[in-house]
Amino acid sequence: MLLSPHPYWGGDAWPQGKDDEEVLTMEPTSRPPRYVTLRDYLRVLRRYAIPIILIAAVGAGAGLADAKRQTPVYAATASVSFQDPAQDVTLVGLQVGAVQTPLELASQNSETLTRPEIMSRVRRNLKTKESIRSLSSMVSGGTTTAGLLAINASASSPVFAARLANSVAAIVIGQANRAAQRSFANAANDIRREITTLQKGRTTVNGTTSTQVPVLEEQLARLQTLSHVAQSAQLAQPAETPTSPSSPDTTRSALIGLVLGLVLAILLAFVRDSMDRRLRTTQDIEASFRFPIVGHVRKQAMGKVVQDEATAARDDLQLDLEAFRILRRNIEFLNVDSPPQALVVTSGVPEEGKTTVAASLAFTAAAAGKRTLLIDCDLRRPDLAERLGIERSPGLSDYLVGEKASTEIASRIQLAEPPSRNGRAPDQASSAREALSISVIPAGSPTGHATELLGSRRFKQLIDQVVAAYDLVIMDSSPLLPVADTLEMLPSVQAVVLCARESKTKREEAAAAKRALEKFPDLPVGVVITGITPGRGDFELYAYSYNYS
Repeated sequence: MLLSPHPYWGGDAWPQGKDDEEVLTMEPTSRPPRYVTLRDYLRVLRRYAIPIILIAAVGAGAGLADAKRQTPVYAATASVSFQDPAQDVTLVGLQVGAVQTPLELASQNSETLTRPEIMSRVRRNLKTKESIRSLSSMVSGGTTTAGLLAINASASSPVFAARLANSVAAIVIGQANRAAQRSFANAANDIRREITTLQKGRTTVNGTTSTQVPVLEEQLARLQTLSHVAQSAQLAQPAETPTSPSSPDTTRSALIGLVLGLVLAILLAFVRDSMDRRLRTTQDIEASFRFPIVGHVRKQAMGKVVQDEATAARDDLQLDLEAFRILRRNIEFLNVDSPPQALVVTSGVPEEGKTTVAASLAFTAAAAGKRTLLIDCDLRRPDLAERLGIERSPGLSDYLVGEKASTEIASRIQLAEPPSRNGRAPDQASSAREALSISVIPAGSPTGHATELLGSRRFKQLIDQVVAAYDLVIMDSSPLLPVADTLEMLPSVQAVVLCARESKTKREEAAAAKRALEKFPDLPVGVVITGITPGRGDFELYAYSYNYS
């Protein structure tokens, strides 16, 4: 599709209340922020996808290697259940205070697991050379939702881990049960003393009489029994020998390394992108040059000459041909009242596609029925003659030094008339004509005075002559920044087509080219973005082809 009459403003019409001259001289909008939408962020991720994947993979590998380097640690857990011995005293018929729950007892015992006296006994039981401090660091305790005490042991040996957990559990159970039995023994002693007092015929402080001695004797018998068999704790689940290490977890380590590598890679990608001085999007190019975008050229077309439909039978070549048709039409909108007849195609620096644009644009204009002249004004590094398969000399330089006449330097290249579209004749082409042609003036013989020749009166006279004879004169010139050749030509032309290569042209180069062209404020300038990859980033709209049948 064609761009808007003034594509610099990105709309379908001129700004309201402004005439043509005012619009062309209006200041463009300020440069937009680098990251505005989700698409801007995804653009960076797509551009650096391969480095991001590689760095993330390295992170995962580093995490895995670190896990492999660590000594495996095995964990075993023994569970102990508790019951308050006061419940048994209640069964005997004695009054006691508040009864503790199993969870409270488990929590109290979890705080005493690593005491030196316990670890000392564990060390003797296991007959290990590990120090008490080392054993304490291997053991930890906690409570479960079921009110159990979980005794956790970790060691480099799975067998030792299980033995350590079970040994600690056995000692804790023994201590708890002995403490319960002692409490029953103490209660029995109290009953025994009370019975002795009653048997002597004395009344106790509580008013107990000798008639209650049989009851007390029965309670004493029960307490004596409990002092030998009572259990406050028992092993709920012994620790089993673990079959796999609890740490390091290779999967977890690799996943952590992957995530850290991914975060680092994305951070580096955005840092690299923010420091990148190359123009990578349409918005970047337009904001840097502040000239209208008049066309796009695919990367596949660079270094070639797109001529006519006869040579563009394939879909990809047809796509390039349509791009230059759009460019031809948009150049006419650079000056709506008087479309430019003489224009120069240049770039800021070399290898940005100016020769491809100049030659292909000329052939497209000729195929549309325009009398077209293509001049190679790059007298320092001429490339046009070789691409078109014609002799380099005689040419422009030979004419400018006075060695050849204007009629001796031009060559004519015939091209097949494009076929009709949907039964309609080609634009501005007579059906009676059998062939179309393009005139070409090559660079000519090598010269060391290119700037002086292009700025001479003889060059201006030549341009005046050819503009009167042709509908369109296209000049392929030297780059703007390295040499002054193009600046000498600008007073003789009516428009400038400036090529900027996507992902190659730098911001400072764009700024320098803009400053150079601002010296000619009355000269319309259009920017062609070259070297684009259709379907990527901002250039998705140019990834289609249309079949004319």
